[in-house]
Amino acid sequence: MKVFLKPFIAFFIVVSSMCSCQDSTAEDLELFEAQNALQKDEVLNMVASVIVNYPVTAVTNNATNTTLNNDFDMEDYVEVTNKPQLNFPFDITIDGNTMTINNLKELKTVIRRNKGKKRPEFVYPIAVELEDGTAQEIADRAALKAYLETLDEGVKPVFKFPLSVVINKKTVEVSDEDALKALMGKPAKGRRPQLIFPLSVIVPDGSAQVIADDDEFKAYLDTLADGVKPQFDFPISVKKNGETFTVTTQEEFDALVKKPKRGKKPEFVFPIAVTLQDGTTQDIADETALKAYYKSLDKGVRPAYVFPLSIVKNGETITVDSMDALHTLCGK
Repeated sequence: MKVFLKPFIAFFIVVSSMCSCQDSTAEDLELFEAQNALQKDEVLNMVASVIVNYPVTAVTNNATNTTLNNDFDMEDYVEVTNKPQLNFPFDITIDGNTMTINNLKELKTVIRRNKGKKRPEFVYPIAVELEDGTAQEIADRAALKAYLETLDEGVKPVFKFPLSVVINKKTVEVSDEDALKALMGKPAKGRRPQLIFPLSVIVPDGSAQVIADDDEFKAYLDTLADGVKPQFDFPISVKKNGETFTVTTQEEFDALVKKPKRGKKPEFVFPIAVTLQDGTTQDIADETALKAYYKSLDKGVRPAYVFPLSIVKNGETITVDSMDALHTLCGK
């Protein structure tokens, strides 16, 4: 019995050691991935604590680049992206000081150091001026997002002054656009097309000014009063979705680059079913049950839907047969 026991004990020690090594390797790998990837909560902490100088480009789930033009775009991107990946470099502003973020390590350091801080925020309600000269009241952050969605390409939001901003827990009254820029950075501009340079614009004295590149165009936009669109000396060329267009009039330009309004986020048609880890299925009756199911998943485990299922997108009910099709419809 003793002769058998010694080999058994030795075998047990070896097996335990192997399991221990495997667990350690898995933990090390998980830690390595966490350190070398951007987490969703880190991006949201960045948006809440510092001013991001947009535009910023990011990588989507299907490995294409997308342009983020304001905090709302950043938040929407995080919501639908499995592993956020921002392209460097880009600038941020902290307490009035602008710095360039060149890599992931620098970004994580900034996020960690500023976690819990609050970036300047509007005191609502505020008011904006519409194109027809009338004023529109903005009741809250959601209403501000909706207003920014209505802006045409290259058009700046027009705020009515005075307004108030909370910064470092203190309320500061802001009397003009320059003071707002100093506190919060430049207000987010609407998206603009990918212009092909050089091109010409008409300046106030009626003459044409040649714009050589994107930097010169940005400088030109900064000379415009709020709400004023750039005035091009047509024809110009515009690249959109990989295709180059020659544009001969302002009407053609507006039609080509006008920002489409976003539809509502796709929604499941309940009930749906999911497959659990033991192979059984579970019915999901509504949004509340779906959230509870998400919370029950282990870290890194994706939901396993039972197909076919239906979703509603832009008012249309669509039958979905696979996870790939679901990702495509939801923009992932």
